[in-house]
Amino acid sequence: MGDTTNCEKLAGVFNRASQEGKSAFCKMLWGNQPETVQDQLKPLLSQTAIAALQSED
Repeated sequence: MGDTTNCEKLAGVFNRASQEGKSAFCKMLWGNQPETVQDQLKPLLSQTAIAALQSED
């Protein structure tokens, strides 16, 4: 499995979790990703996932 496939799967996890209101999980998972992975993920994230990462809860 290539890096692109892994990033797509990981973005799917972020998108699902954010739809379920799990912003704390999203932030924890995001914080555990290297910056290079974060850069690859950003274009794949939904608006909901981006909002969850930026929320202040």
